[in-house]
Parts: sequence; structure tokens; C-alpha cells
Amino acid sequence: MIRFLKNLFKTRPVFANVAEGVHPGLVTRTLESTVTTRHLIGKTGSTASQVAVCGAADSPLGVITDTGAAGDPVNVNLLSSTRTTALMIAAEAISVGEDVYTATGGKVQDQPVVTGTYYQVGRALTAATGDGSIIEVEPCAPRKLIVAEAFTGVGNTDVITLAGILQQGPDKIVMLPDM
Repeated sequence: MIRFLKNLFKTRPVFANVAEGVHPGLVTRTLESTVTTRHLIGKTGSTASQVAVCGAADSPLGVITDTGAAGDPVNVNLLSSTRTTALMIAAEAISVGEDVYTATGGKVQDQPVVTGTYYQVGRALTAATGDGSIIEVEPCAPRKLIVAEAFTGVGNTDVITLAGILQQGPDKIVMLPDM
């Protein structure tokens, strides 16, 4: 029997499907477009097997740890199940201990002050001096944040505004101060 198995695998290639099953905090996806910078936040691409650079309002998947051309396979460290800290690219100066949120171009920022939808992706463990800085982050499962304009002071209007925000299912709401 052993001789038979040895002969069988000697002349034929052996294949394994590694995409099935569970993954220990990281997955392999193919790039939807060229990525020239490592450690950008990625989102699910146009298909489940693809990854694209995440925008500020996009629901993030994880950190793209490789660079490559469209169609290349890359490693993605999942935000919600990684067992290690993650390196990310800052869009601005960020202090140690600040929560970090999605920003444009797959980068991260501290709590946004412009109206819109964002996702918290972790907490900064090292400081960022400005745009393009690499920082170490304690990642977390993405948490939806909505930053909204200040209330008008008109009861009915403010209730309708708040109801509209709550229908979007945020984990956190920040109302900007009245200027």
C-alpha cells in the first residue's frame, strides 16, 4: 500500500484547496486595482474574493499588508480577528491613545470633525507626525460613526434628523457644535 501511494504521488501533482475552512486572522484576496503602499485599509471589492482600498465612508475589511497590481494576490489582516497589532498609514497627526477611524485613500485619522460616515478601526499605540506616517494600532472590529451637523433648536426638525441618523445603525454619533 505504501509503495502504491509513493508511486501515485511521484508521477502526479498534489493539490490542496487552502481557501476553504477557517482563517487565523488573515485572508488572501486579489487586488481590484494597483496598490503601491503597504498597510492601507482595505474593503471587500466588487466580488468577495477581491479587495480594494477603503474610502472614509466604506466598511473596512482589514489591512492590506502587500503591494501589487490589479489581480495580484495579497494578504489582508482582518480587523475583527487579528491576534496582533497592525501597522496603518495615517492621514494626519495622531496622538498615542486616540481612537483611529477610516480616512480617504485607505488611511486612518483621529475622530473626524467633518460630517459623514466613518468607521473606527482601532486605537493608536504609537504617534503619527502627519500624513503618510506609519503607526502601530490595536485593531478592533469596525464600529460605525456618524458625524452630523449641530441640532437646529427646532424640536420637530431635530427629532426627524436624529431619527434619520439612527436608521443608519451607527455605533456612535457625534453632533458637531453649533458655530
